[in-house]
Amino acid sequence: MRLESLSAIAVALCLIAGCTQLRQHTEGSYSIAAAYPVGGKPMKTRKPSGPPVDCPSGGAARDCTLKVTVTDPNCEEANIKLEEYVKLPPIASKNRVVWTLPVGYLFCERAGDGVFLKDPNVPDDLFEPGNNPKCSDTFEWKRKKADGSDIEYYLRFRSASKICVKDPWMVN
Repeated sequence: MRLESLSAIAVALCLIAGCTQLRQHTEGSYSIAAAYPVGGKPMKTRKPSGPPVDCPSGGAARDCTLKVTVTDPNCEEANIKLEEYVKLPPIASKNRVVWTLPVGYLFCERAGDGVFLKDPNVPDDLFEPGNNPKCSDTFEWKRKKADGSDIEYYLRFRSASKICVKDPWMVN
């Protein structure tokens, strides 16, 4: 198969998968310039307003459980509610962060849902995402190391008809 044909196939597969922009580097050579989590819209980078709140009480003893609520089925970001800026306690007391969704919403990892760091340069040794092959109303990160840094992340989950995205912060 010729290189041009392979490039055309790669571009087509990327577009089917939802890539919104491709940049041509050399003749027939493409890379993803930006793959946004939903709808081809870049996530807004913003600093948290105010000081972080402590990890909410409740959930399992070793978990920092962040409850997500959705007040409008259209999944507009303003209608997805959870603590916007959370300070995680020492790992000795809380070694997992768990997000819980309301009834009718799921994280489907095989479909690209989950909780993701927005900065690709955050060290790999801070968190380890849970691995759930089935759709679930919870998602977890195992904490491997605390460094006191502000972490911007986003959640992506779904209902039967919509993909929902929210981008809060935490202090690890």
